[in-house]
Amino acid sequence: MLSAPRGYLQSVEITQTPAHVFMACTEPLMVTRWYGPEATIEPHTGGAYRVRLRDGRVRDALIDVWEPGRRLRLIYLTDPGLPSGGPLVEDLMFDGKDKNTVVRVLGSGMPSSHDWDEEYLWVRRGWAYWLDSLKKLLENPPTPPTR
Repeated sequence: MLSAPRGYLQSVEITQTPAHVFMACTEPLMVTRWYGPEATIEPHTGGAYRVRLRDGRVRDALIDVWEPGRRLRLIYLTDPGLPSGGPLVEDLMFDGKDKNTVVRVLGSGMPSSHDWDEEYLWVRRGWAYWLDSLKKLLENPPTPPTR
């Protein structure tokens, strides 16, 4: 008997506009500053969203929904290093709240079988770390060295 897939939700509030936070999540140069050292993003519905992480893993997705400043939905392509399952989906939602943005990452489709436990925990911990890095980058941008 197949068990229902599991999901996850991670969120953070950032002192920036939704448009600015969305840009930081979709402009490759910005993505390399908080997510992974290499990013290739084709900014439109049907485009690619590919990030190589610092540990060498690659997160390779198709952009299913592209709503600048509001929503980005990614459908992850099959990873031969993982057990069969899927499709894995992540929705990034950007909600304005006063002068801040609440970013929510809602993941779904993660199989609940034990052979996916490690990946499930890795992704949940990863998003907690990545969102914290994004918040730090946008609220405390590095200052250029003075001479």
